[in-house]
Amino acid sequence: MRCTRQMQAGGNHQEAERCPPSASYRLFCITFSLAYGFALSQIPGYDFKDWANYIIFAEASELILLRFLSGGLVEMLANEPLWLLLNIGLALFLEPDTVVRTIIFGSAFTVSWLVLRQHPHHAWWLLIFLLLPVVVKNHLIHIRQGAAIALFLAGWFCSGRLSRALLMGLSPFVHASFFFVLMILVLARLFRQLRLGPDLRTIAFIGAGIAVGLGLFWVAYMLGARQALEYQFAMTYVSGLGFVFWSTVVLLMFMQGRAFLRERAFETGTLLFYLSTYFLIEVTARIFESSLLLVLLAGLAMSGWRLAVFRGVILFYGGMSWLMRFSQPALGFGIG
Repeated sequence: MRCTRQMQAGGNHQEAERCPPSASYRLFCITFSLAYGFALSQIPGYDFKDWANYIIFAEASELILLRFLSGGLVEMLANEPLWLLLNIGLALFLEPDTVVRTIIFGSAFTVSWLVLRQHPHHAWWLLIFLLLPVVVKNHLIHIRQGAAIALFLAGWFCSGRLSRALLMGLSPFVHASFFFVLMILVLARLFRQLRLGPDLRTIAFIGAGIAVGLGLFWVAYMLGARQALEYQFAMTYVSGLGFVFWSTVVLLMFMQGRAFLRERAFETGTLLFYLSTYFLIEVTARIFESSLLLVLLAGLAMSGWRLAVFRGVILFYGGMSWLMRFSQPALGFGIG
């Protein structure tokens, strides 16, 4: 039966096949996702970065939530209360170690299952995306962010408008980076409605990125967000290789043409936002990583030589990322 394409997800313009994948491919998606989630949930321990902190969340989220609540409703909402409630709920039935591993399994399984369903004809590339260090680390050391990514993607690919808005709207209360992801999404949709051309959208996204880069510390400080004390809101040493790599990706997207840029306004906006802050502030890398998988999926929608080059740079990026970790504790995820 011939398959045609339709635009789905209520305006996010993520391509999907109208006819469902084969039964064998659906079985593969479930089997791989279960294995992916289980494997990642069993890998980290006390020799991994932030593991001890996540055990504390599993043990004491109720006290942490009460502390934030004592600072007022705004401070509580700025400090990821849904993440704390998730830990509180699981801790009623599970030991702290099992709480953390259960969250990892649920997040990794959900992310894998949602990603693999999108482009069955690009299955090998979807597997490569899921195995990139920058993706895997969200289930090994940035566990809270991994949970928020799973929630956001569930909303992104949800067919119901209300369910989509609810799931995506809840994601910032698991990880605060999604406040800015949602800001970029709103801007992208606004620019589409205003019919701004790629040049004006580029200027607007870069301007928004610079404004956030210069003012994010003061916003976090005024809201009482934990990030005000945890991150350096200043220029840090960077090699510039990441800037070159992601600049290449966004350049390929611009070469794909105006129609692509209009349909992928959010993904290109995310890249431009990140690149505009690359040399200004470190924390925006976490914002970019929260929507990275959608950027990678958008890359697969390119055609011709642009798709071939995109695949090549992703292979280079993934290979170099793993090679650079071989000499580090636990492949860069451990305490060292």
